[in-house]
Amino acid sequence: MAQHATPPSSSVSTVSAAARAQVLLLLGSNVEAEGQLERALRELARQFPLVWTSARCWSEAVPQGAPPYLNQAAIIECELPREALKPRLREIEAALGRIRPAPEPSLCPIDIDALARIEREWTIWDEKAWRAPYTSAVLAGLPLPAG
Repeated sequence: MAQHATPPSSSVSTVSAAARAQVLLLLGSNVEAEGQLERALRELARQFPLVWTSARCWSEAVPQGAPPYLNQAAIIECELPREALKPRLREIEAALGRIRPAPEPSLCPIDIDALARIEREWTIWDEKAWRAPYTSAVLAGLPLPAG
């Protein structure tokens, strides 16, 4: 279920409160990670206006034993509802070598999750990813809603 939160007023200058809706994405890879994140961002920028990207942070993989992930957040301008955006993100993942189901579950060439819609309020789309430890590290520079 979507959770709504009002972003702090200071976020207006950091995360432009554009007339168009924005979507917060979380990208991750544990296979040729630097290159995969670069390619994913290029493709996202080709399809959507790219508003913001975070620094990249390494995190331990879940389940343990898999190679660590390199994670990065991005904000795109996007009017699509979540149901229409998800297949577009899956197409980008597939173009970058992601196969579902994964032949080797511990390896992930690219994962792109839509975490939240940003309008006047934030609508959290992926509660599990939103609260994950790897998410907080890449969102450190972004003023986030409370809760």
